[in-house]
Amino acid sequence: MVKKGVVDGGDISLGSDAWNVADGYTKIKILVPLCKLDRYDTIAQFGTEEFDEDFNYDQNYLNKRRCEAIERFILTLRQLLGNVYFALRKDDFLGVNSDLERVKQLQTYLPKLYTTRFDEVSKENIFEINEELFKKIHLILQEIKDKINTPLNKAGLIFRPTEEIDLDKIMSEIIDGG
Repeated sequence: MVKKGVVDGGDISLGSDAWNVADGYTKIKILVPLCKLDRYDTIAQFGTEEFDEDFNYDQNYLNKRRCEAIERFILTLRQLLGNVYFALRKDDFLGVNSDLERVKQLQTYLPKLYTTRFDEVSKENIFEINEELFKKIHLILQEIKDKINTPLNKAGLIFRPTEEIDLDKIMSEIIDGG
């Protein structure tokens, strides 16, 4: 049912009774975080997004960016999983819940991800990454990011669910004249 209102003497359509925000929700709460995850994944690996950028910065700066990207990766993944939790199919719920718990666990290791120290010779702060731990955390995050698309798609949050086309049925209807 469409409601109409009067504005300055003319009718204006205000839309339907049920305001559907699904399109906006999926773009803002699902698509944007998915794109950010790819960005943070790249920065976590290299410290920058583009190949030529990394020549402009020193290793301390790149290390800080890599660690910040991991922190943002975790936060964004948690937000994404929280945003889609309600829409998941029953058979995907346990797997995604397990992934969410893994992400929460990884967050506890962030304080051990890097150390800072002052170098008396160069008179600068040195930002060092625990590369072994960093790589383990990053790999787990990548695995979770890569597999989240399947339950999202099954829930109809990426591609709209469509009915399967039965070509045999269509051909028989054509042959039968219907």
